[in-house]
Amino acid sequence: MLERNGRAPRMNKLRAIAVTAVASLAIWQVIRTAYVEAYADNEPMKAAALWPSHPDILFKIALTEIAGAAAAGKPVPRARIDAIYAAASAAPLAPEPFLVRGVDAQVSGDSTFAGRAFEAARRRDPRSLAAHYFLADHYLRTSQPGPGLTELVRLTRLVPDGILSVAPYYARYAKEPGGAARMRDVLRLHPEFAPEVLSVLAADAANADLVLYLAGDRRNPSDQAPLWHGRLIEALVAAGQFQKARTVWSKLSGERLASDGLFDPQFSGKKAPPPFNWSLLSNASGLAEAQGNGRLHVIYYGRDNATLASQTLTLRPGRYRLSFTIDGSSKALSSLAWKLNCLPPNRPHFSLGLPANGGQATGQFSIGGDCPAQQLVLTGTSPDFPETVDATLRELRLTRVSS
Repeated sequence: MLERNGRAPRMNKLRAIAVTAVASLAIWQVIRTAYVEAYADNEPMKAAALWPSHPDILFKIALTEIAGAAAAGKPVPRARIDAIYAAASAAPLAPEPFLVRGVDAQVSGDSTFAGRAFEAARRRDPRSLAAHYFLADHYLRTSQPGPGLTELVRLTRLVPDGILSVAPYYARYAKEPGGAARMRDVLRLHPEFAPEVLSVLAADAANADLVLYLAGDRRNPSDQAPLWHGRLIEALVAAGQFQKARTVWSKLSGERLASDGLFDPQFSGKKAPPPFNWSLLSNASGLAEAQGNGRLHVIYYGRDNATLASQTLTLRPGRYRLSFTIDGSSKALSSLAWKLNCLPPNRPHFSLGLPANGGQATGQFSIGGDCPAQQLVLTGTSPDFPETVDATLRELRLTRVSS
């Protein structure tokens, strides 16, 4: 077993404190959880029933309990600490004792020896999650980002669920001083990691510039926009950063937004994500289906209130006209209406119902400075006696009226 002074290791209070400190060192909660589960998946207790003295089984049982206690924020059982040292004499090449010695050295302030111990653990078992975990942590703690990220990539390929488990740590590291440039290199070399890492970061509007920097000029190989596109734009809208959300939406989608008016009023089914493109309902409450050529087919069952179609706008102050045409006629059409709400908050501002006799409907409204963004929605309001509405809307237009 590795020892700085060449003597056999002695269990003392410092070592007990050192192993207990695994909890505070486990700054990557998601990786720590994967680490615990990886040991638990081997079902060491069942194996122990057959060969309880085998050093591998003693290590697995001890580390499972130590890591489990650390994850729960509880003291590490002294008996399990003793078990690791006892098992070391029977398995001098096992990685676990070197990990304990590395943690011991970290707590003692000897980072050089800690690194040597973790490297020794990795050499003995190149697939050890714990070895890569502590070695990556050591490198990053000691300002060695290159080797640290290399270990993190190796760990990503070993832990259960891979990048799904490790993405939150990548995201946190990218926000540290100097981390963005290094993480961009990692994502460039390992593009398969990018969707999950960017998705984690995109949930916070404050990360918008960082997300765009990390993404660079990344091209999406499929027609479907990545999850992080919509998540980032929604986060910006929720934060009230409507103009920035428009700019980011345009950059990511490659689409241009008119300064005043609707995007895709022809309902051609463009792939750009909401909220600046149409969001159309399809569930038990009803269906809104883009048919192109300016036509939107709507089915509303009238059982509960529903938003069948919606789009976020950033109309400038002024006066506007909304118009559309309905094919057919039905008394039930009166349960549907186009409504304009001001953001934020979601304040009702204008409503134009669908005429029961069909034909064209037109209405005008004004936008003031207290309404920086708007949401146009086609709503269904449940009547006293539900009746299905099956209608086609066409020639939807939103135009600015000259003053």
